[in-house]
Amino acid sequence: MPRVTRQEITACTRGAFGSGWVGRDELCAAARAAGARPEAVALLADLSPHVRVCGLPDLLLLLPDLPDDAPGAEPEPGSGA
Repeated sequence: MPRVTRQEITACTRGAFGSGWVGRDELCAAARAAGARPEAVALLADLSPHVRVCGLPDLLLLLPDLPDDAPGAEPEPGSGA
């Protein structure tokens, strides 16, 4: 199964933002509603229950190890991946 990526998290949580601060549970609910893979929902569920973010940039700062590649994409030549 491909790793969860920044693009995947962006796509499945985009709907959570727009009316203020969002917590872990709201992020998980948005991901489920968007049809996210269980791995993406689990990644969000692993965030602290005290996390509050106001946009995708804030969320992605909390997930610095996510790759940029699309799920199943081949690594770029010379990327070392």
